[in-house]
Amino acid sequence: MWSGTEREEESFSGSGAFRNEIAALGSIRHRNIVRLLGWGANRATKLLFYNYLPNGSLSGYLHRGGGGGGGGGKQQQQQQQQGGEGEWERRYEMAVGVAHAVAYLHHDCVPAILHGDVKPMNVLLGPDFEPYLADFGLARLLGAANSNSNSDSNLDLQPPNFAPPFGGSYGYIAPEYASMQRITAKSDVYSYGVVLLEILTGRHPLDPTLPGGTHLVQWVRDHLQRKLDPIDLLDPRLRGRPDSQIQEMLQALAISVLCICPRADDRPTMKDVAALLREIRRPAVDEPQKEPTGAPAPAAAFPAPSTPFKGSSNCSFAMSDYSS
Repeated sequence: MWSGTEREEESFSGSGAFRNEIAALGSIRHRNIVRLLGWGANRATKLLFYNYLPNGSLSGYLHRGGGGGGGGGKQQQQQQQQGGEGEWERRYEMAVGVAHAVAYLHHDCVPAILHGDVKPMNVLLGPDFEPYLADFGLARLLGAANSNSNSDSNLDLQPPNFAPPFGGSYGYIAPEYASMQRITAKSDVYSYGVVLLEILTGRHPLDPTLPGGTHLVQWVRDHLQRKLDPIDLLDPRLRGRPDSQIQEMLQALAISVLCICPRADDRPTMKDVAALLREIRRPAVDEPQKEPTGAPAPAAAFPAPSTPFKGSSNCSFAMSDYSS
């Protein structure tokens, strides 16, 4: 629901966020994006209608031990408190679903769409905890020129000298927002990388318990630069799993590191991110799971995804260039 300002009440059709939501969701269909059923507005109130999603948001799932007001909340809370069996599988499918949703916006919509506010609060969970990307109030159309090209350049916002107003949510916005640089689809990639870190670590980007009050991204960078055990970054509720699952988590962590590169050009596309995430589970499909050994893997075992990232990235898994 939007509560219109006095100016918007004079012309409710002029509300930017409201119009963006309708324009973005009115013509797209994806299994991991909320479906707009309808809308209504008058001088005082603006309404958007969606299917009811009973398990709240991904943020609630990760940090409050329970979702929304649906019947699944108590079961969800109990499973999280116990670090429930299947917890990693569920989080993995959430991460993959959101990646596919953003990749669809960037690569399958013509013109492409920049979401502009990818964060766990904007990921809603269905009856079986399937993720749905929501809140397109800050969405923008990306350049439609050469839309049939596979080049990343057709994802740039138009016009070329575009300088956006402050948008997104603090903790998830890409560095180029702060410096008012050109905003591209790679800005969504950065935000997704923070979301993936949050799924893996169980920590909010602005978690006050992080050492020195640092940001989650910087905490992860510092930890890896010091060559400490990457397993220590994982949410305690995800530890103690079979070795094959721990390796999957570390590969997902490696993918998140690519996404949060400070330089936009060094980040992969969301199409690559979705493919890399899917690939990390395929080699182990038919392999029996090993029991936890009790001994953590050494930091040197921090794995790269089994499918190499194809692109010109200077941002290595070892975080070697973050000092620049």
